[in-house]
Amino acid sequence: MIGIIAAALLVLIAGLLALWWARASRRGTLPQNWIFGYRTPLTLRDKNAWVTVNRASARFAIIAGVGAGIAGLVAIILALVGIEDISSVLLGSGLGWLLIWTLLGVIPAHRAARMYKQTLSSS
Repeated sequence: MIGIIAAALLVLIAGLLALWWARASRRGTLPQNWIFGYRTPLTLRDKNAWVTVNRASARFAIIAGVGAGIAGLVAIILALVGIEDISSVLLGSGLGWLLIWTLLGVIPAHRAARMYKQTLSSS
């Protein structure tokens, strides 16, 4: 049971980190870094590109974070009441959800980067 709860806490924390990432991206306050955000040569050298691209993907990070956070929280509750088998499945699903929605965020991020480059070249 302790192992399941520890894993569920990690999934919950990952969901909360995704929500922090989404909030900072939406506000334009996510600092350029090598961990969170969509990193390309363009976004790492141009602060405005960084803000534009990460803001475009924020909605997907919100979906990723909420899903993972709920999965982690419910898994903790289920483990505490003795339903560890379902907790394990839920944790795998929560991590899959987090991964899929984070990766899907590449689509609007790529579109925003392409539009940003077009704006730069037309100026």
